[in-house]
Amino acid sequence: MPRPPPPGRGAPVSRRPMRDFFAAWLATLRSPLLPLLRRALSSSSGSWDDPLSSAAAAVEAHFQAHWSALDAAARQDPARVVAAGDWRSPLELPFLWLGDVHPSLLTSLLRTLSPSPRLLAAADRVDRRIRAAVPAVSDRLRRAQEAFVAAEVSGAADVEAFLEELKGVALEANRLRRGVLSELVAAAGGYQAALYLEALSRFVLSMHDPEVLRRFDQCRPSPGS
Repeated sequence: MPRPPPPGRGAPVSRRPMRDFFAAWLATLRSPLLPLLRRALSSSSGSWDDPLSSAAAAVEAHFQAHWSALDAAARQDPARVVAAGDWRSPLELPFLWLGDVHPSLLTSLLRTLSPSPRLLAAADRVDRRIRAAVPAVSDRLRRAQEAFVAAEVSGAADVEAFLEELKGVALEANRLRRGVLSELVAAAGGYQAALYLEALSRFVLSMHDPEVLRRFDQCRPSPGS
């Protein structure tokens, strides 16, 4: 199986299919990164010791490398990235916004861990930033769509300009996700940050778990029903 770059080393080579990268990225998250983080959590006394900090930093860098890879994919095929590529599972699709997980899910996940009042206040600050940024990015996409439709009606549609704006939308959305994760991990700090990254990893992997997907398929109506 092809492997993604080492955590923190950036995006895959420019012509590598995102589907291949994402499969390898999930496999690396599943093992060794998540088991290493869990072992470090179970052996930690609650302090921010070296094994725990190293394991948590590797997981965070792995997520950042994923968004760097999405940036690279958006520079090649922004329409496919914004619309969610074929590397996504059917269960994952309802959780996506402009190509990847909605940033508000990152704060929602943190709140499930019974955080301290200090950390809740930090999550509230991040949520306010998300509520301001998400409509702005969505409006940028809407304006690009409206401009393209108007130009198409008059027979002067500029596909290249539209794709360039789609690329900008995708990059801006990833920049928001990247910043939200960094801010939440920094606010949580130490052991709590490691718990958060462990929960985030479990959530992402559950969207591709065969048993979860089997139950999801069983709940979907059969064709023609």
